[in-house]
Amino acid sequence: MSHPVAIPALPAFGSVKPQPVITPAVATLTNTIGSLYRVTVAHTSRLFLGTFVCIDPQGNLVLDQTLEFELGQDGEIVGDPQGREVGLVLIKRKWWTRVERMLTEDEQRLAYERQLAESSQGGCTPS
Repeated sequence: MSHPVAIPALPAFGSVKPQPVITPAVATLTNTIGSLYRVTVAHTSRLFLGTFVCIDPQGNLVLDQTLEFELGQDGEIVGDPQGREVGLVLIKRKWWTRVERMLTEDEQRLAYERQLAESSQGGCTPS
């Protein structure tokens, strides 16, 4: 008759990395995960439009469901105006020329309403 073998308990798992410091900038950026971002890379004359996923530890930007556009000398889109689907992309920090979070439809509406309210508070009034 065999006796059951006792299996020792595993030690508690702990990360060897310290917890990241959540600065106000990191907190603000974290709140925009899932937002649409437009990133311009001037030295290759390209523009990327995609959903913000994360910034890796090296500071590179990761976008998903990304479209790539070719830019002309004047910064206007040349080639296919629909862009080229490139999926998940990592854009190295050193390549960023401009990074913009695109406003949602609700944010655009609120900005428009705020602008209307501000313009009606001063200036010329019709006679």
